[in-house]
Amino acid sequence: MTIDDIKNLVSADESRTLELKKTTGELKDGMHSACAFLNTEGGWLIFGVAPKSLKIIGQEVTQQEIAQALAGIEPAVDVRVAYVDVPERPGYQVIAMHFDGWVWGERPHTFHGCPYYKVESTTKVMPQDMYDERI
Repeated sequence: MTIDDIKNLVSADESRTLELKKTTGELKDGMHSACAFLNTEGGWLIFGVAPKSLKIIGQEVTQQEIAQALAGIEPAVDVRVAYVDVPERPGYQVIAMHFDGWVWGERPHTFHGCPYYKVESTTKVMPQDMYDERI
């Protein structure tokens, strides 16, 4: 993945399949969205992009923090995390993760015991009846 790939992804703003976070200071909210992607049609979670302006700012990255957050998703997922250098800001990277969508017959995913799903560009706690229907 390149910085041009990131620019193309974020050009259309947030949607049902794209969530932008300015920094990993929003990591918990980002993991709610990751869980929601896994329980709906999939999507991209990108850290290092200002959601309102769509400006690519990047951040200094701690990979261990990302790994610990991903460990809170159950059942566990194997996610390839891309760390993309921001040319205008040496030492700063954008963090991009793609999550595949949910498939009938699979148990819904949870983050720290709570299931989430996407409604348009919004992440919501999954209602109990929806969760039960998918078990």
